[in-house]
Order: sequence, then structure tokens, then C-alpha cells
Amino acid sequence: MSNINNYGVDMNNKQIKDFYSIEAVQDLSHEAAATISGGALDLSDKKNGEGARQNNIINARRSLGSFNNKATWYEVTGRRDWIVYTGENFTGASRRLKAGTKGNFTGPFNNNIASVKLG
Repeated sequence: MSNINNYGVDMNNKQIKDFYSIEAVQDLSHEAAATISGGALDLSDKKNGEGARQNNIINARRSLGSFNNKATWYEVTGRRDWIVYTGENFTGASRRLKAGTKGNFTGPFNNNIASVKLG
């Protein structure tokens, strides 16, 4: 008989009793998951990353909700670019944020970001 039951799998019930008991399965932080998936976008409502933040954005957002028109600073982690838009639903002026960069928004983009997606 196989030793698969040693890893938390009950073949009679076809269920995993304890997911983390399976060898090589580990819990990933949001930051680690974002890095593996290609990257994340962090936004802050004050310069240089100070103030309220929206961290680990990993999927496109048609609206930033209560964070609309508040972003002053950004950081792009991982290997993929992000595109930010001044309007909801990916409308208005756009700006590409390069992978691995961070900085303060200037001009028409400062406090004026409403939607984001991977580039």
C-alpha cells in the first residue's frame, strides 16, 4: 500500500485532511505571491510612500474605490509593468509604470489615479 496517507490524503474519502501536511506545500505571503505572479502595485496617498496605502494590488482594478484620486506615490514590485489611468474603467490619461520602479506621481497624475492594470 502507498504511503500517501502519511501526507494527509485519505483516498477513501478523496479529501486532503491537512493541506499544509503535504510535502512542498507552503503558505505564501501576499508579497511573495505577487512576486511569483509577476509583481504587484503599491500606492500611497502621500509622497515617498507615507500615509494611507493600498498594497499588493495584483489584479486589474476598474476602480480604486475609496482610494480614487488619492494616489501620490507608487512602487512596482516584480517583473511586469503597470498602467495607471486617470479615469475609471481604464479611461482618461494613462501612464506606464516600469517594473521595479517607485516614485511620486507628478502633474496630471498626482492625486488623480482611478484605475490600474498590468501593462
